[in-house]
Amino acid sequence: MTKWIIVSDNHTEQGILFDIINHHEHIDVAIHLGDSEFAYDDSELSHFHRVKGNTDFYPEFPNEETVEVKGIKAFYTHGHLYQVNRNRMLLAEHAQSIGCQFAFYGHTHVAKHEHIGDVHVINPGSISQSRSDIEETYAELLVDEDKKQATLNLYNRDHKNIDSEQFEI
Repeated sequence: MTKWIIVSDNHTEQGILFDIINHHEHIDVAIHLGDSEFAYDDSELSHFHRVKGNTDFYPEFPNEETVEVKGIKAFYTHGHLYQVNRNRMLLAEHAQSIGCQFAFYGHTHVAKHEHIGDVHVINPGSISQSRSDIEETYAELLVDEDKKQATLNLYNRDHKNIDSEQFEI
């Protein structure tokens, strides 16, 4: 079983990323999906795989990346270059074309999980500025690689689980 922490869009808010990392034990993968507005080498981002958001201006940030843990592969990007405000088809198609079971994105500030084709497309929401009728969130993804099952937990800023979903991968 692996534990993935996925965060996006803290927009200059300091301390929240350290708080998330310090709250969770035994994290296998931590991903920040952009719009931190921090320098690439900022100490808060040092715990995270990270990509460039549309408000991140340091050239060290890649636009997109992949990560693989125990045979589970995820594509991640901020989302603005994949037109995620319209739909997530382009994002899912790209992830599937490179053999990923997951595609993670931010940008919209709206937490969402969709199953498109063979890809689970996940937005953890914004940790600092929600644009939906739920509060600010980040995601914990627990993956049982042997059973090919996953649990997606959405947490609020106080680390309270506000939504949970189980699905096959």
